[in-house]
Amino acid sequence: MNISKNALRQLCKYGIAGGIGACIDFGLYSLLISFTSFNYLLANAISFSIGTLAVYYLQKNWTFQHQSEKNAVFFTKFLFVVILTYIFNNIILIICVEFLQINPIIAKLVQIVLSFIWGYTINKKFVFK
Repeated sequence: MNISKNALRQLCKYGIAGGIGACIDFGLYSLLISFTSFNYLLANAISFSIGTLAVYYLQKNWTFQHQSEKNAVFFTKFLFVVILTYIFNNIILIICVEFLQINPIIAKLVQIVLSFIWGYTINKKFVFK
């Protein structure tokens, strides 16, 4: 597989930005699960939202350096992907926690890895094309 230097650099930036967002998401999720009585899905909604805001800023301004005259259209596409990703994340968590009986924190790690693959593909081809 032949990957250009620019594509590889962009993938690395995506990974770093996503890693920062994942750390925020996972850290906040873990705190909410460990120190509050929040249900794991409510904790996921809160942590995912805050992590997503951080990732949006980094992906738009650093990874893809996306400049657009049509900010409303761009944000609508991004929001659509975020909603789909959120649904995808909850499905993964429900399957892992409810059906596979995996610890909610371990389930969150599984969800983050799968979301990384999903997110790069969708953002590269649909949002930041």
